[in-house]
Amino acid sequence: MRTANQESFLSLLWRRSRPLDNLTCGYVVVFAVGLLLFGRHQPSTKYLLPIHAGLLFAIVWMVVRWNDRTRGVARFLRHLYPAILYTFFYCEIAVALHWVFKGFFDPQILAVERAILGVDLNVWLTPAQQTLLNEWMMLGYFSYYLVIPSLALTLYWQRRIGELHDFLTAVTVTFVISYAGFILYPVAGPRYFLAESFSGPIPGWCFVPLVNWIIASGAIHGGCMPSSHVAVALVVLVWAYRTNRRLAMVMTPFILTLFFATVWGRYHYLSDVVAGWLVGVAGLKLAAWWCAARRVPIKAGSRAVLSHLPVTS
Repeated sequence: MRTANQESFLSLLWRRSRPLDNLTCGYVVVFAVGLLLFGRHQPSTKYLLPIHAGLLFAIVWMVVRWNDRTRGVARFLRHLYPAILYTFFYCEIAVALHWVFKGFFDPQILAVERAILGVDLNVWLTPAQQTLLNEWMMLGYFSYYLVIPSLALTLYWQRRIGELHDFLTAVTVTFVISYAGFILYPVAGPRYFLAESFSGPIPGWCFVPLVNWIIASGAIHGGCMPSSHVAVALVVLVWAYRTNRRLAMVMTPFILTLFFATVWGRYHYLSDVVAGWLVGVAGLKLAAWWCAARRVPIKAGSRAVLSHLPVTS
């Protein structure tokens, strides 16, 4: 039986939490359950479970203790902590890629694309991969690592906290759908599965080696279907046009290039890109529904960001 204090705490937690907090906590819990059910014999489970328990405690503590009047570093962490966790969530998904299926489904994707296109598109593009064009493509690909913080920090500095949370909710939903795709349909990607079909590495002198270093240092082997780069970049671009047209105009050529660069750079199949667009649209729709369900209106461009939030003490 719950005591009055427990009920008060839960009521306060629900009143001060936003859809983004609920979503992030839900993901932390669900992944921990996955570790218990499917990853019991994985060495990483021994340290990932305590990390998830600590994350859950920290998020709940922040929600209850830090409110809309919080300032300084605490305010920064309260509103931007999900974006800070994205890299960790991406890296740890590597342990879950074969929870359901032990192999990769690249042959299926290639069979479909060959039937439609008549070629392996990643290999077919090889003769056109000249240094200057490669540099532009990889600059577009690299922009992925800048677009989320660019829009998030802009909204934060402009004190458009409601829009910031709605934007990060859409990004988080999109990541969650992408990660589910990684687990349910693991794909190694052309840089692994078609490696012997390429005559050599893509030539470049700046952004090509930079992106190759990033991929070698942090990319997971199997996180291709759908392309989370494409899905999340689409969400960012839509939200940029909703909230900051000038920033959106700057982002547009880079994000459009990114869509092509994922295939050009041998990181994804065309099918991954198409799936990424669909996931991006789904992420936008589901985030709007989830925010509406928690009675948080999504009104792009509005600066009255605190009028619809619960009053906290």
